[in-house]
Amino acid sequence: MIVEEQPALQSRIARVCHELGYRNLTPIRSFRELLALTHYAHDPFEQYDLMIINGELIAAAGIDPVRFFQGNPQIRHGVIHDARRGQLRAEAIFATGRRQLLMLRTPDRQSLGAVLKHLDV
Repeated sequence: MIVEEQPALQSRIARVCHELGYRNLTPIRSFRELLALTHYAHDPFEQYDLMIINGELIAAAGIDPVRFFQGNPQIRHGVIHDARRGQLRAEAIFATGRRQLLMLRTPDRQSLGAVLKHLDV
């Protein structure tokens, strides 16, 4: 799933994912919509291999990204892109044996390519 309120950026991230071979994408425009899919879903057992989310959406909602991720076991891996807090190379901010939450600066082809190659999605 791609959680991004800016349509142009969401489209660019989707295009990068398609170029990298990932086709089944769920576009989400707001944090509220993300909550509807994860907390209030009709199928609470629906699984998402990867969530790519804009860090500004999480910050604006006042949510701790690690706690949110830990509380959503149906999201297997997460990538937060944040131009202010992220690094050029993705860094893990939470990891268990089966799940990871990473943060990076920009969701470009090089950065996402490295992340998706590393993650088993």
